[in-house]
Amino acid sequence: MLRKRFEMEVREELRKVYNLNERELPGLLAGYLESSGLPHDPQNLLIRWADSKIRRGPRWMNVDMTQINTPAPFRSVYIKGRFLGIPLEGLDIYSGGHGEMTIRALKFLKVAEERGDPMDVSALVTLLSEAPFLPSLFLAECTEWSQLDDERVEGRIRDHGITASGLFTFDEHGRFLKFYTEDRYCVEFNMEQHPWSVEVLSYRDAGGFIYPAECTATWHLPEGDLKYFHGRIRDAKFNIRTL
Repeated sequence: MLRKRFEMEVREELRKVYNLNERELPGLLAGYLESSGLPHDPQNLLIRWADSKIRRGPRWMNVDMTQINTPAPFRSVYIKGRFLGIPLEGLDIYSGGHGEMTIRALKFLKVAEERGDPMDVSALVTLLSEAPFLPSLFLAECTEWSQLDDERVEGRIRDHGITASGLFTFDEHGRFLKFYTEDRYCVEFNMEQHPWSVEVLSYRDAGGFIYPAECTATWHLPEGDLKYFHGRIRDAKFNIRTL
């Protein structure tokens, strides 16, 4: 059921064509594109995640995920896994100014369904964190960029009256290392706002460009850090026409 919705919304999104700004990027972003060999203006991105896991309470759930990002801005992730032996599927989406996280067991039993203003901001800042995965977001009308020093760039994204921002850190070789924001809300902790980060642990040659291979996401809570996602990217493709 969620899979069909994911495919329907993605098909509609893949028909669109996006106009991007010709602008001079901060040196760190320009250097990242040059060193990685990534295309500057892809219309969309397909990521297939495998051997990945998401924390549900104290336990980890193994998942496979199919993800589509565009500079609309649009992001949709279909999640499939098992928790305590029960098949689960989920849809994590940002589209048209709204974010949503829906999880169902056995395809029909609702486990979670999060919507509203905190989800809108959280989904938008998550999409911002993946701008180095889809470089056309560097040129999209919805984003602004400011280099702070030799390692950090501040990114800001605006869409449908929502604003979110975060810091991108790069290493001495120009590779993206970490994204940090205080704009995300934590579903697991009563939608409280806590610092959140994404780290790239490794890169690989993806056939013509260097691309992140392994990533983690962490909540920085008052009682300590809580790592809740660990993902491996099996495949990344730009400018796809069908799933």
